[in-house]
Amino acid sequence: MVNKYEVAWTLVVVGLLAGVAAYSTVLLYQLDTLPSDPTEYVDVIGHQWWWEFCYPANVSQVGCFNSSYDAATNTVSGGALWAPPGSVVQINVTGADVIHSFNIPQLGVRIDAIPDRMNHFAFNVPDVPAGTEYLIQCTEFCGTFHGTMRSFLVVT
Repeated sequence: MVNKYEVAWTLVVVGLLAGVAAYSTVLLYQLDTLPSDPTEYVDVIGHQWWWEFCYPANVSQVGCFNSSYDAATNTVSGGALWAPPGSVVQINVTGADVIHSFNIPQLGVRIDAIPDRMNHFAFNVPDVPAGTEYLIQCTEFCGTFHGTMRSFLVVT
């Protein structure tokens, strides 16, 4: 004989799982949707062992900048990812040689940089004072100098 409590408990669990599945599906769809008109477009190319930032359509920055990190002074020379406060930045990420992972931990940005594949991601730059810097790092082991593959997002 079927116990009515077992049936009720089973239906409650099925309902909870269906709710979580529906919510997750909507959330994942929203996360993957790119904004229709971002403030900045930046092409990011991961190289062993540095980041290249290209600004193809921006007025403020033109061209490509190679970011070279100095671990002794915790500084970057040659370039960085520049963005105005409160802006929406769309990054188009790829790898030139091996798989890298573009990560800005403080902003929750993480996307893989895979050779011969362009991945897209958009994020909001916090409305903070100009000059604020956020660490950019590679989080996919990419070789000998992986630990020095760092740069900064500089709020301009």
